[in-house]
Amino acid sequence: MATILIVDDHEPNRELVASLAGYLGHNILEAPDGEQALAVVRKHRPDLVICDLLMPVMDGYDFVRQVRQTPDIAETEIMFYTANYREDEARTLANQLGVKRIIFKPCVPEDVLEAIGSALRPEETAPAPLVDENRFEAEHTRILTDTLSRKSDELEKANRRLAALTEINLQLSGMRDAGRMLETICRDARALVGACYGILCVNENHNGGQQIRLFLSGFSPDSKQGLACPDFDGGLPGVVLRDKTTKRLHAAGQHNLRIGLPEGYPPVRACVISPIMSATEVYGWVCLVNRLDDQPFTEEDEWLCSSHAAMAGRVYENRSLYLQLESRARKLQLYDRAIEESSNGIVICLADKTRDNPVIYANRAFSLMTGYTHDEILDMSPRFLLANDHEQPGLDRLRNCMRHGGSARAILRNYRKDGSLFWNEVALAAVHNDQGDVAHFISVFNDVTDRKRYEAALEYQANHDDLTGLPNRNLLRDRLDHAIAQASREKNNLAVLLLDLDQFKRVNDGLGHAIGDRLIQRVAARMIQCVRESDTVARLGGDEFMILSTNVRNEHSAVALAQKLLRQFERKIVIKGHEIVASASIGIAIYPKDGESGDELFRNADTAMYRAKDLGRNGFQFYSADMNNRMRERLYLEQSLRNAISRHELSLWYQPKLDLSSNTIRSTEALIRWHHPQLGVISPADFIPIAEDTGLILPIGAWIIEDATRQISEWRDKEDQNIRVAINISAHQFGHQRLSEQIIQALESLQLPPRLLTLEVTETALMTHMEAAVRQLQALRDIGVCVALDDFGTGYSSLTYLKHFPIDVLKIDRSFVADIAHDTESGAIVRTIITLAHSLNMTVVAEGVETQAQLAFLKENGCDEIQGYLFCKPLPAGDFLEFLRHHR
Repeated sequence: MATILIVDDHEPNRELVASLAGYLGHNILEAPDGEQALAVVRKHRPDLVICDLLMPVMDGYDFVRQVRQTPDIAETEIMFYTANYREDEARTLANQLGVKRIIFKPCVPEDVLEAIGSALRPEETAPAPLVDENRFEAEHTRILTDTLSRKSDELEKANRRLAALTEINLQLSGMRDAGRMLETICRDARALVGACYGILCVNENHNGGQQIRLFLSGFSPDSKQGLACPDFDGGLPGVVLRDKTTKRLHAAGQHNLRIGLPEGYPPVRACVISPIMSATEVYGWVCLVNRLDDQPFTEEDEWLCSSHAAMAGRVYENRSLYLQLESRARKLQLYDRAIEESSNGIVICLADKTRDNPVIYANRAFSLMTGYTHDEILDMSPRFLLANDHEQPGLDRLRNCMRHGGSARAILRNYRKDGSLFWNEVALAAVHNDQGDVAHFISVFNDVTDRKRYEAALEYQANHDDLTGLPNRNLLRDRLDHAIAQASREKNNLAVLLLDLDQFKRVNDGLGHAIGDRLIQRVAARMIQCVRESDTVARLGGDEFMILSTNVRNEHSAVALAQKLLRQFERKIVIKGHEIVASASIGIAIYPKDGESGDELFRNADTAMYRAKDLGRNGFQFYSADMNNRMRERLYLEQSLRNAISRHELSLWYQPKLDLSSNTIRSTEALIRWHHPQLGVISPADFIPIAEDTGLILPIGAWIIEDATRQISEWRDKEDQNIRVAINISAHQFGHQRLSEQIIQALESLQLPPRLLTLEVTETALMTHMEAAVRQLQALRDIGVCVALDDFGTGYSSLTYLKHFPIDVLKIDRSFVADIAHDTESGAIVRTIITLAHSLNMTVVAEGVETQAQLAFLKENGCDEIQGYLFCKPLPAGDFLEFLRHHR
């Protein structure tokens, strides 16, 4: 790569050329004037010098002359880079100095790169010519004098135009009439640029209809009368308005420009059009047509036109401000009337969502009410009175009023300047402007703190226990009624726990009522710690409490709460030196099983509580003996199930599926079995719900995946059997989010083809965690795992979901198969399911096939596979393999 020296007194110019040359990989040197450049050339001997002409200290010509007069550097390749000399002048002096290449600013980067490449390209070069000092000095002096003279003329012209602009600004500052201002701008723009005609067009009503005003300059009075107003936003002016940029055009050849002016206007050979606008709005445009010297408009002319358009934009900004001041003056009369008519606090806010509707006025009554002065709250959002208390029901009504207009009332918790709370009855009304838009909001404040305190005290006394502060029977009854209504709508359970202290009379009689009252308070505090925020702890009277627990999943949740409460009583309570060990008996009633009304639940919980006392106190009982028995059995099963995997009590049995078209076995379903050491074989219907409720389904599901894939691998490796095995997936496994990862890991660890594994899921499982289920099933299906929809027809059975779920196999539930031979309705349903599945390219499996008549119906209607006791019941892995061999 070459070494290139860049000489220019303007650093940005040096940086531009340096970046371009550096892009080609050349080594770059820089100097700000000819004197320093000469030193760099002598020291580094660059391959190429790119040099400006007009520079301080030593200009480009003197620099080249010095180089050519120094023998050891006289052959240095030099290129000029200039903007201040005319091309013919620059080339004349360059030729005398042996400089063959000149780049004229401005230029495109490609020209610079091409010139550098050309200069560095090897070629036959003649020795640098000797410089005729006298001739060069004379020519250099002449060209430099001409250049400086031109620059001086340009500077003087620019000063005259600047003075003219200053004068125009002074004239405009003394005018108040917008029409005169715009007429002056149009006339002076034409005169200053030297245009034949000036046209200025504005839309007076930029918020509504078209009210166009036209100003002309350079036209005779007679011609003005016959000219129509141009289309405000049509033609080239319309483009300028939309783009918000100035356009400058010149006609080529003998043709005229068509810019959208109506008939009667002079032909347009050249024009410059600028938008009249402010920072936020566009008002119109100004157009200058044809220069007097018939030359194209220059960049400077464009700048002058834009400057006049900017002046016009400021005229309209000032006019808008004046109209706002007028409007504000009218509003002041409204404020005065409001103050005279009301002794309450009054606040007026500007309807400006971008500024959060700032306060622009508050009366003296407001200051007395809140402690804030008028000046303190100006431009603040009125929400400052809320402090951080934003969760209030009345706020929605006020917000709706501020969004849509109208009026609203609400009672709010507000806060004074000193932080104290007061209740504020707010009446809010929207005020519309002349155009019908909401311009302001007026709020009338009324301090109702005393009234609210009195109402709150009455309500609290009516609904709370004086001793503990807990809800009393009245409030509990109201909450229970609401909870029952909600549970009925949402098909949920709720539990009522009636708690009675054991032997409380002994404490009262032995230690006194004061100690008894303190004990009641301590017990209440401990009970509150045991429940959720959504639950209610109430004191019914004496030593009797009731807990309302909503959204209870099952009896197990109520047991957990009762056990938690009883554990609280195991700790001693110390009151004035007395150590008291309290215990309680708890009766539990579940809605809706134990009652569908509050009275029934109260009564049945009370019965269960007395049963707990009869059985020795310090315990809990459900309302029915049957439920107690089931709960004991459930607890025992749950404890046993936690150890079933580690004790190898679980196993997988396999029920084959018969392919009806080939009469062969190609797949089977893995079914879990639990052999309890004491209870024997336990049905999955008994222990799977427990596993799902307790979360044990996750480790059990992981074990099923591991054991099923292990069995597939064993049959494949030892018996050469490629049997597809289906395993059932619970909804809880989808919610865990690691199902797909577990399955992929199991398949990869055994190097099994994914096609040998089928996942059977129910419609309910899919719908419970729809997004997660579909995502994970699709990922598994993408690698080849088959997906079957189990028990079809018993869940949601939505055709829309069926279309979008990643399903390969549809399993008809046994409840439909059971009656297909003699029930026309069931037969029609099964026939429809088969047709539907086949139309979606799904395989159909019928489960629960037990008779020849069912088999015949399914064959006749095109069912693909069957599964049931008619063919084979579930078998242990060894027996299944033996059955498979015999069936072949």
